[in-house]
Amino acid sequence: MKTNKWLFSFAAMVVVGVAVLAFRWNPQQPDFRQFPFKKVQGITIPVLRQEAFQELFAANPEVPKTGQEAVQLARRLYSVAGRAEVQEECGEPIYGGLFAALSNPDISDSSRDEVDNVVDADVPPLPATYTCGHFKFYYTTSNANPDHNVTLANIQATCTVLNNAWNDYATNFKEPKHYVSGGQKLIDVKVYYLGPSLFGSTSSSQNYIELNSKSVVREPCNRQTTPVHELFHRVQYAYGYISGTANMKWAVEATAAWSQKYRASNVGDWMSRMNTGLQSPDVALINRSYDACHFWVYLGRRGGGERPCIKLAWQTYQTNGKNMLNAVETVVKNRIGATLTRNWFVEQWHNNNFIKDLSNATTLQDYQEDEWTRTCGGITYGPLAEVPRTNITLNAGTNSTRNGSVSAYGADYYVYNVGATVNKVNLDFTATVNGFAYTVILINGAQWTGINRSLSGREDFSYTKIFTPGTVTKIAVVVGGNPTGGNYTIKANASSASS
Repeated sequence: MKTNKWLFSFAAMVVVGVAVLAFRWNPQQPDFRQFPFKKVQGITIPVLRQEAFQELFAANPEVPKTGQEAVQLARRLYSVAGRAEVQEECGEPIYGGLFAALSNPDISDSSRDEVDNVVDADVPPLPATYTCGHFKFYYTTSNANPDHNVTLANIQATCTVLNNAWNDYATNFKEPKHYVSGGQKLIDVKVYYLGPSLFGSTSSSQNYIELNSKSVVREPCNRQTTPVHELFHRVQYAYGYISGTANMKWAVEATAAWSQKYRASNVGDWMSRMNTGLQSPDVALINRSYDACHFWVYLGRRGGGERPCIKLAWQTYQTNGKNMLNAVETVVKNRIGATLTRNWFVEQWHNNNFIKDLSNATTLQDYQEDEWTRTCGGITYGPLAEVPRTNITLNAGTNSTRNGSVSAYGADYYVYNVGATVNKVNLDFTATVNGFAYTVILINGAQWTGINRSLSGREDFSYTKIFTPGTVTKIAVVVGGNPTGGNYTIKANASSASS
C-alpha cells in the first residue's frame, strides 16, 4: 500500500499533535491511520501505537510478531493445503491473530500489501447471493469442486438458524457486530469448502462470517450449531472484545461453545467440549479454549442461570477494563454470594467435578447434563466424563508420598482406597508457595460422607481423621492451583486400632 494513502495535511497533523498532548494514551485507541484492505470488503485494520499492540497482543502466541510471519500465516490460511492443516473447528483465534498482527506498527506497509494480495486468493467464485433478515449469503451451486456447492434450500435453512439466533442475542445479550447498508443491519456470510476440520470463522476486523459448505451448511446437525457459535463471537465483539487479545480463548471460545447448548441443546455437541475439559483438569484456566465450556456451565449452575451469568460476565468485561477474570468475580459476588470470591468458586468447581459422579451429589454439586446423551447425525454426545484420578491403596501401616505439580486454576485428583482395618488416616500437604487449595472428601461406598476444604492461597495443610473401620472406604483428595499452583507433596499414612 502506498505511503501517500496516509499523508495528512499540515493542519490535520497539527490537530493530531495537540490531541496527543491533551490526552493520555488509551491502549484501546487506534493510531491516527487505518489500513483498508483493497481486496476484502469489510476489513480495515487500525494501526496501533506500539504500547497498545504490546498490551493487547504481545502475550498471544497466535499473533505473528513480524511481517514475514504474518505473510506466512496468510498464505497458510488462504490456501487449500494450509486450511487442511488447521485442526480447530472455529477459525476465530487464528484468523483474528492474523489481522491483529497487521495492527503492529513495526510491520511494514509492504508486508500488509503482501497479505492483502494473499487474502481470499483461493476463495472460489461465489456468484449466487441470497439475503434474508440480517444476513447476505454468497455461495455457489455449480463449482467444478463439488465440495463448494450448496443448494438454495441449504442456504435458506442456514439463514433461518442465523436470524433466529440474531433475534435471541439482540434481545438477551447485544446485537452482533454488523455493518449497515441501505438502513439494514447486515452480516455477510461466505459459504465454501474450508477444509476437513475448519467449520467456520469470523473476526472483529471482518464484517462477514465464513461457513464450511460441506460440513456445516449441507449438514443438518452442524448447521444448527456452528452458525450460532460464529454469530456469538460477533456478540462478543459488540461487548468490546478484539480478536487476538491475549489470554481470552477460555472465555471467547468457551462461551461460544456454550451458545451451541443455548441455541441447539438437542444436538448435544457442546458436551464434547465439556468432556475435553473434564478429562484434562490440570490445564491453566487462561490457557483453555473450548475446553473451558464446563467452567461457564458450572458458573451458571451456581449463579442461578447460564444465560444471565454469561451475559453479566461479558457486560462487566466491557466496563471493567477488559479483565475477564475480574468479571467472573463480579458474577460470583452478584449472583452467588457477596462475600465469595473467584478463588472460592474455582475451588468449588474443581471439587464438584469429582463429586458429581457420587450417588448423593446435590443439585449444586452436579451438572444438569451429567447423565444426558444426545444423538444427531449418527453421533452420540454425552454423558459427561469422570475426571482422571490417581488411585493409591492405603492399608494399616502404609506410608505414601506423592510429588506433583498443578497449573494456575488447574486441579489434580487422588483417590486413596482405604483398607478394611484402617481407623486413622493422616494427610500432610506441603508446597513452596501459597498458591493452593486442598480438599479432602470422605467416601463410603458410592456416597460422600464428609468434606473438608482448606482456603485458597494455602501453602501447607494437615488433616487427620479417626473413624470406625469400614465406614470410610475411600478418601478423595483434590489439589487445586488456587490461584497460582506449583509443586507440591502429599504424605499419607494409615493405622488401625490393633496396630
